[in-house]
Amino acid sequence: MRRLFLAGLMAAVFAAPAFGQVVKDGYVLAGAKLREALFGIEMSGYSPTFGFSWRECIQPNGETMYYTPDGVMHGRLTISGTGQACFAYEDDGYRTPACYTTKQTEKGLRFEGEFDSLFITTKVVKGVKTCSPDDLIG
Repeated sequence: MRRLFLAGLMAAVFAAPAFGQVVKDGYVLAGAKLREALFGIEMSGYSPTFGFSWRECIQPNGETMYYTPDGVMHGRLTISGTGQACFAYEDDGYRTPACYTTKQTEKGLRFEGEFDSLFITTKVVKGVKTCSPDDLIG
């Protein structure tokens, strides 16, 4: 019986990386899972760090349209070599990407960045082909 328990425990430990790193508040997305979760979506949410609601549309090629209370910006999403989602925007010529560890939670996506910055989705729509200001979810 003990061997069966240990075998099950070991199987769970070794299978975890295939699904992402399990953490208290969701699991960390990486590689193909991160790309699948972020490219070709529309999402909306809020940032408790900065105290505002936001919306972002991400085309399958990584081009984005980002709405905040300050206005709209075009951007680009890339996946870093360390498995983070990196967003760069036109306001600084795409020179300074903000990179986030991305977690899948029961309620959606959670983006955790430098200096304890946090963005949490409240709605995610998959299957987006193009981003147009008129088409963004509210």
